[in-house]
Amino acid sequence: MWNAELYNKFGRERLQPSVDLINRLGDRPMGRILDIGCGSGLSTGALRARWPEAEIVGVDLSPEMLEKAKETVPSVTWLLRDCSKPLDNLGTFDLVFSNAFLQWLKNQEEFLKNTRSLLKENGVLAIQLPDFKSMPVRDCINKVASAYSVLIGIDGELYDNADITTYYDFLKRYYATAEVWRVSYYHALENHQAILNFIKGTALGPYLSRLTAAEAEHFLHKLLEEIKNCYAIQEDGTVLFEFKRMFLLAGRL
Repeated sequence: MWNAELYNKFGRERLQPSVDLINRLGDRPMGRILDIGCGSGLSTGALRARWPEAEIVGVDLSPEMLEKAKETVPSVTWLLRDCSKPLDNLGTFDLVFSNAFLQWLKNQEEFLKNTRSLLKENGVLAIQLPDFKSMPVRDCINKVASAYSVLIGIDGELYDNADITTYYDFLKRYYATAEVWRVSYYHALENHQAILNFIKGTALGPYLSRLTAAEAEHFLHKLLEEIKNCYAIQEDGTVLFEFKRMFLLAGRL
């Protein structure tokens, strides 16, 4: 389902939220770090750069993503794991980090509750996830997908995100401290096709995997037309793709 090469094509844009979240943590020392849903290692590389001496464990369900991660980030323990399942056998960590993973889970509150046991005393949980529900491109996808019987209802089945105030309540139920915030990143992309390519590396994967090759080609063509109707071209010819992201920070005392 996941295309590591396509995902990394927009590596700079995907990396910035991780860097911003790491910067929010300040200069506190981190002995052990767990990167949940590490993907191709973009976020893990940023963690390694900030804490070069830390023991870092990256876990992900995609073999392709992990192979890419092994090529790019040294001195990390990479594990093929279903991150929706308990990870208690990995021990405890000073930092549990997760970039763009939580939205794929059904019971997100349960995940946040269970993750508390992975933190050492004074440990920190740091999460970033797309606020995809409020993005116009999601409406474009749903409009086109409604014409395919195999895609009916897939949006609600695949990924979701709660309101940011709900995440705050989740965190305060199980952690001593909680912070939440939202940021819009405006990516100046070359054209509308670039927006389509951006989401092909993540959100569109499950859609395309359910279609035949001919159906997928038609689906992408229709989606590109919807994207053109939704996103204006700037004076310099670029297209601003607003990508909304939410950040969650919690501490165990």
